Amino acid sequence: MRHERLVVSRIVSELMNFFFSMGAREFQSRVTRSDEGHEIVIESDYAGSQGSKLREMTRLLRMPRAREMEEYSWSLSGDISTGQEIYLVGILTDTVSVDHDEQAGKVRIVLFRKRN
Repeated sequence: MRHERLVVSRIVSELMNFFFSMGAREFQSRVTRSDEGHEIVIESDYAGSQGSKLREMTRLLRMPRAREMEEYSWSLSGDISTGQEIYLVGILTDTVSVDHDEQAGKVRIVLFRKRN
């Protein structure tokens, strides 16, 4: 259980860093734990025209979960700079949905991580 809590908190932290690097002024997260796993909901704004970064983020978040790589890859993550950390978030989660309102400059992400 402790490992799961650490992974979920790290996922939220990486996404918060990502959006702050894009000029976010308002970042909200909600985590709901159930018998099936953890649902993570992120809502954030961002500054400027970030369409290409958000498309790349969405692509990386939709990478299939790779349970066999979880321990190794998570220890390699660091500061958000190359998108590698967003890729790691993607391989740590089972499902993702991304809603992007470019006119309003807002994004809503829902991730689900099944229990091991």
